[in-house]
Amino acid sequence: MSKNISIKTYLIALNQIDKVGDKRISELINHYESLENIFEDKEENIKELLEKKFKSQIGSFNKNEILDKAEAIIEKSNDYNIGILSLFDDDYPFNLKQIDNPPYILYYKGDLKKLRRNAIAIVGTREPTNESRKYSFELASKLSSMNISVISGMAKGVDREAHLGAISSNINTVAVLGNGIDNVYPSENLQIYNKLSEKGLIVSEFEVGRKPDRMNFPRRNRIISGLSYAVVMVEAASKSGALITVDYALNQGRDVYIAPYDEKKSCYFGNHKLYKDGAKIVYNYIDILEDFDSIFSNDDDYVKMKLKYFEGGDIKSKASKNDIKNVEKTNNTNNKEISKKEKKINKSKKSDNEFINNLKEDEQSLYNIIKQTDKIHIDDIAEESNMKVQSAASILMQLEIKGIIKQLSGKYYTIEK
Repeated sequence: MSKNISIKTYLIALNQIDKVGDKRISELINHYESLENIFEDKEENIKELLEKKFKSQIGSFNKNEILDKAEAIIEKSNDYNIGILSLFDDDYPFNLKQIDNPPYILYYKGDLKKLRRNAIAIVGTREPTNESRKYSFELASKLSSMNISVISGMAKGVDREAHLGAISSNINTVAVLGNGIDNVYPSENLQIYNKLSEKGLIVSEFEVGRKPDRMNFPRRNRIISGLSYAVVMVEAASKSGALITVDYALNQGRDVYIAPYDEKKSCYFGNHKLYKDGAKIVYNYIDILEDFDSIFSNDDDYVKMKLKYFEGGDIKSKASKNDIKNVEKTNNTNNKEISKKEKKINKSKKSDNEFINNLKEDEQSLYNIIKQTDKIHIDDIAEESNMKVQSAASILMQLEIKGIIKQLSGKYYTIEK
């Protein structure tokens, strides 16, 4: 076997073997101690090793044929200006490298700088409500403006709005495809595709020529969550396919957030389940910045935007008017713009006395319990109130939506300051 074959060629070739994925490639590398050694062995020995030791049924293959296929894929990728990253490259995304069985090969088109560590995934249904579309756009726009990359799957609905929002502000966004990058799917996203190819980024683990297939999309979802520090679920019904990304996120140790929602609407039943399981509600981008500021601040590009938009670079300080753009109403007195969503939140945060007077009896009871301490776990709240945990969770959600309390990680609660 020629010693001039590149590592990428070997890896792409192994991906051409039927039913051999990243896990099996890892096992082969560990067993043979190098990619070159794998291809020095006979095909029947490799097949026997995979089937007997690693319990994986694979199809027959010819080493020369799969290497030829790999060379053809590399050549065709070059024709389409599609780059190729291997797991061993310095530019391979750090976050993705930390998950179990990361893809050994990533194809990409666009600006690799968008593969920054500071990344948040925004996902949801392909048929969202108008409220969810607006929320996705606005959240992505604000995150992108802070030099945080928005990760999504370029599908219809929530994905599309997330990419459009990021494009409207600095174009810090990455689309993860479930097909080859030479194929624009869905076709209605051609303009988004072209914009990301130019100034954003498109990535896929699937080689050129690979058509969209329903079996590919669950696989690509692990990359969406793997590239990100956290996943925001905007809208999902109880059995939405978008929840697959959340499952991957939880298995990868990523944080999961949800958009504000109406628990009575079936289109948000997935959100409600996630809330009961401990997901935090994100009212706007500041909620994410507060949770990740210490991590995000390792990136100079993020710090630069903090200094631009917040007094003294403190995200807890009052934002400057430059930070609040594309808004619903202008205050002629001070010429500061306030978005409709932020205005709604501010309206809900009136004096404690007014809150207390308007609370229902059960809400008042839980509020008083939480008020007595800096933070308290939901189990302790349920015990002190003599409620079932499920009943307490429903009331706590209403208090959180009203902006009276705030859920912390680990299902702890505190009074909203």
